[in-house]
Amino acid sequence: MNGTSTNKLAGHEDWRSEAAYLGHGAPEICGHTFLAAPLGPGSIVVDLGGSTAAFSRAIAAQYGCICHVAEATAHNFQRIQESGHLTKYHRALGGADGPVDLLIADEGSHWGSLAPLGGTKYGASETVEGVTLQGFLGEIGAAAPDLVKVDIEGAEIAMFAAAPDETLRSIGQMTVEFHDFMDPGNKRVAAEVATVKARLAGLDFYCFQFSHPHNGDVLFVNRARLELPWVRRIWYGSGLKYGRGMARMVARRLGVGG
Repeated sequence: MNGTSTNKLAGHEDWRSEAAYLGHGAPEICGHTFLAAPLGPGSIVVDLGGSTAAFSRAIAAQYGCICHVAEATAHNFQRIQESGHLTKYHRALGGADGPVDLLIADEGSHWGSLAPLGGTKYGASETVEGVTLQGFLGEIGAAAPDLVKVDIEGAEIAMFAAAPDETLRSIGQMTVEFHDFMDPGNKRVAAEVATVKARLAGLDFYCFQFSHPHNGDVLFVNRARLELPWVRRIWYGSGLKYGRGMARMVARRLGVGG
């Protein structure tokens, strides 16, 4: 899915235009921030809502990871090129297993959602195989993925609700785009996002929100897999967040980049 936040790349285009802070400890690719230190050759990365797989192609190129990409729209899925480091799956992640109807947004960038999102206008629809997080990790044989990227156009709430604690605890880190920014002021959506964040904190994940005021770029790090010293936690939670936010504001004012 993954079409609301950025204009995703086609298969032959350079993923570097979607990447920032490469070489830093916390790179940002396709609007998703993650920790680079745990990643290397052979690390397992699961890309949920892969669009045309710019995120996974970047991860594979930079770190040599093995990437599993789930994409729901047929249009984007057909444009993903597989490689020795990248395998694609035509799946829609959500709260249940089985066929689902995917609503295709009537916009220039191709994406779809399982339910109406904000004020989005939809055109066509298509049927795709739906799958839970637990089911998908089982399908691909990823018992303990190092990084999971989530950008599934609002279905993340149902996906997390259906995921058992043990499934979530098996993951090293998750970089998540919640879609509260698509419906600002919606108290129900805000409460659902807060519930997911509180649950993961209760499962001993660090939570770093890099976007403001909404939750379009949130990183969860499993403390059992990667213990972070307090200085690093403060830096990720405040210094890095506000420093990059200020840089984006200055760039916009100067008309440089996004």
